Formats: sequence, C-alpha cells, structure tokens
Amino acid sequence: MWEPDLLADNPKQNKSFWSAMAAVDRFISMCSSGFMRDWKLAYYDSKPATELSFLITFPDGFTYKGYVDAVLQNELTDEVMVLECKTTSANLVSAAAYKNSAQAIGYSIVLDALFPTLSSYTVQYLIYKTKQSDYDVMQFEKSYLDRALWIRSLLLDIETIKMYESASIYPMRGQSCNDFYRECPYFGLCGLPTDVITEKLTESEEQEIVRRMKEDFQVVVSIDDLINAQLQKE
Repeated sequence: MWEPDLLADNPKQNKSFWSAMAAVDRFISMCSSGFMRDWKLAYYDSKPATELSFLITFPDGFTYKGYVDAVLQNELTDEVMVLECKTTSANLVSAAAYKNSAQAIGYSIVLDALFPTLSSYTVQYLIYKTKQSDYDVMQFEKSYLDRALWIRSLLLDIETIKMYESASIYPMRGQSCNDFYRECPYFGLCGLPTDVITEKLTESEEQEIVRRMKEDFQVVVSIDDLINAQLQKE
C-alpha cells in the first residue's frame, strides 16, 4: 500500500518508508507489553470492521460521508471502542485538537449498524509522533446526546449554505485555501461567477452521483432514518 517512491524521505518531519516500519515495530512492542489487551476487532458482514465507510443523505442533494479506522470490542466487558489512528510531526499533542471532533461523533453511524442498542462508546486516538518515534494515546467518551447536538449542527450548516447560495455570496475561508499542504484547486478563481468556473450538474447527473456513492459506501442512511434511530435511543 506504500504509494510514494520507496526512497522518498522527509527528514524535517521524519517521514519515510523506514520510519513507517519503525512505527509498526513500536506498535507491536506496545501490544506485546499489554497495550489493547482484551480488545478484539468487531466484524461487519463477516469482515473485520476496519476502514468502514458511511454516508448520510440529506434532502436537496447534500451528503455527509466518513470512514472509521477500526471498531473494537472488549472481550471481557463487551464495551465498544472506535480506534482512530493519527500521525503528527508536532512535538506536543493537545487533547483540544481531538476531544470535540465532529468526525468522532459521526462514527456512531457505523456503530448503529454493528450494535443497534448501543447508548455510548469510546473513541481512542492512537497518535504517532514522527519526530519522537513514539505514540500518544487519548480516550474520549461519546454519548448519544452528543450525537443529537451534532445532527442539529449538520442541519444548521446546510441551512447556512442555502442562505449563502440564495444571496449569491460564498465567503472565502482563508484557512482552507491551503489545506493538507495543497492549494485549493479554485484558489485565485473563487471570485469569479460559478458558471464561469464550472458547469452546473443536471438533475440526472446529481442522481447518478448519489447512486454511485450509495454503492461505494458500506453503511448508508438518510437523515430521517438517523433522526428516528436517535429518538428511539432517547
């Protein structure tokens, strides 16, 4: 699965094939010392619950999608935990960077499919610090009250987008012009009218995109189904 050149090296962040191998060796050493003892991979459709994908569909063509690194279950207590693997070149890792992640709450969509009666779960971040060649571990509890607030936030985000669209105003978020070390493909063009930058999709094209997404994602729910599931848990 290694995509860059085998000899590619980023000495500033200590990233290379060999440092990745060292990270794997360090993880194996941690497990040999008792880390993650009594935890096992959950299964979905007879396959290990790793890289599970989910898609939430909303009216008017809006979608929310995500991926879960791994779902684990404790062999002794049956407690459920989502394992989220991260990599950072920062010297210090702050809990503030992860605790209130909306992404982590979205994982409950997958957990509904695996454990329909679940009322709360833990998200464990396994954060590899490339400069120190070591891991930090952080755990956060997530409740279905958190998810109720998250659902409302998503709906408000959609209404905000619609409001901007109706006013033909699209604010430029400077922090997003260069994200994940890449320039936005529309950087320098975003002030132009939309019809100059790209052609509007036809209704049939939009429907085809949604159809393909539903085929590509393992867990697909509508916002109505999600709200109904939430009400049943409450």
